Amino acid sequence: MPALVAPPRHCIPDITRKVKGETDAHVEDLQPFACGLTGRSVEVLEPQSCEVQGIFPHWLQGQLYRNGPGVWDVETKSGETFSLAHWFDGLTVMHKFDIQAGCVTYRNRHLVKEMENYIREYNRPPNLTAYDDPCGSFMGRAFSTFVQAATQGLQTFEHYQDPETGKEGKVNVGVTVGQYRGNKLVSRTDANVLYELNPQDMEVIQQMNYSAVIPEVQGNFATSHVERDEAAGLTFNVVMDLTARGWGLYTLFCVPDDESEEPYAVAKVQDEPCYIHSFAATERYLILILAPCVLSPLKMLINKSLFKDVQWKPQNGVKFYVVDKQKNGRGHVATFRHDAFFYFHNINAFESGDDLCIDLAAYEDNQIIVHLHRANLLFNLQPHAPAIPRRYTLSNISRAITAGKDSVAEASSRDLLSDPQCFELFTISPLNKCKAYRYSYGTSLQAGDCFYTRLLKVDAELGTSQEWKEEGTFPGEPIFVPHPEASKEDQGVLLSVVLAGAQKRSFLLVLDASNMQEIARAWTKHPVTLGFHGNFFGLDAFKSAD
Repeated sequence: MPALVAPPRHCIPDITRKVKGETDAHVEDLQPFACGLTGRSVEVLEPQSCEVQGIFPHWLQGQLYRNGPGVWDVETKSGETFSLAHWFDGLTVMHKFDIQAGCVTYRNRHLVKEMENYIREYNRPPNLTAYDDPCGSFMGRAFSTFVQAATQGLQTFEHYQDPETGKEGKVNVGVTVGQYRGNKLVSRTDANVLYELNPQDMEVIQQMNYSAVIPEVQGNFATSHVERDEAAGLTFNVVMDLTARGWGLYTLFCVPDDESEEPYAVAKVQDEPCYIHSFAATERYLILILAPCVLSPLKMLINKSLFKDVQWKPQNGVKFYVVDKQKNGRGHVATFRHDAFFYFHNINAFESGDDLCIDLAAYEDNQIIVHLHRANLLFNLQPHAPAIPRRYTLSNISRAITAGKDSVAEASSRDLLSDPQCFELFTISPLNKCKAYRYSYGTSLQAGDCFYTRLLKVDAELGTSQEWKEEGTFPGEPIFVPHPEASKEDQGVLLSVVLAGAQKRSFLLVLDASNMQEIARAWTKHPVTLGFHGNFFGLDAFKSAD
């Protein structure tokens, strides 16, 4: 299958004209969520009170952090507007909602102002992007890029200077947010780099990588989504390195929260260098899931684009590498295969008797990467590929382990919904992580939609769903917060940041997870840009960091 093809380049200047307020006829068809996917997010460094409608539950107290892109269009010194082409390319803005005693405040911070200043000065970004820039300026630098990559390595692209301050610039790290070693709040991306953030004002404290705490872990690529064992205080992740022959060497490892405990690798797996955004975990195993979306390292480094030159190899199928997650365990113990699909996120995984069950949202192929190009989203040029929630079962794991890791067994699958629907950016109760569960909650869209327009509750036991939807609004990933005295799996609330397109504002929505009915909402003064992922922490989560 050919490489992914970006939408027509003329659309990017059209977006720019619309952002500037020009009324070219071609740009009148921007979607109603455009205020959340264009321009530059208003920076709110000090807490602003939100207008609360309804009553927040008395027990719901803490901070909701949201991560993702927030700057797409930058006015340059030459008088032009530089527009980043892909949803994934927007410069990171971290958001924080503070909920206490029924009151809500909101603030945010632009994490990579140095990169914004660089674009303003030079009319281009310094680093790799999801797609090459629409004017093609990177291509003129292809040879020097190749020489730099071949002689110094991919990590050299991290280094640039802020032209305004002269300080070392930061890379764009802003996909997920969570806790890390030593009770740190960190921002993560699909690379071996993390930012420690001040939990109060979200200012970057330091840049880190996994290799610094466990030298055995080498490579530039990592998953944004870690697997956490909250009870044991452990973080599991995967880093991929490129071998001399262009293969991917995947190291699965564990980093304890307690800094007195040594991190350790649990297994190494070699396969083609595939794009990985997440993996799965049960109580005893980690499962590395490699969809056949294969990176082309040489072309990637030449074009300075992550996705432009990926190859879709459906004949490879999807590999499930099962790894013993215990320290000094057996490492890679079994391998399964399934017909090709693409995915970003897994819902949950658990052990059922002698089977491993992995629930995720599967796309038919990797064309969703094209569909999430800003031109596609804002002009609705191509239909949004649906991600269908499915259960993949690795049966008779004991027999597969006995057969050996080089023996490949077949995985089976079934849809979780009797009437399959799109399901993405989802969550479950954290109390059911790595365990058998019934309910999950996520964003969804219907035929004709080009962005998520509703929240969906999926009942994996009955194969049914419930929805929350409000005309003209666009909800973000819901976060499940369990009731402190929960006796049922769905006893708690969902928190979702919702963009109200016509009002050009957003609100923090609180839903009763048991029936998907609204409890309250808190309005911000400005639109909160359409980001990726979030996390909720109680009031004392970062007390030691105060």
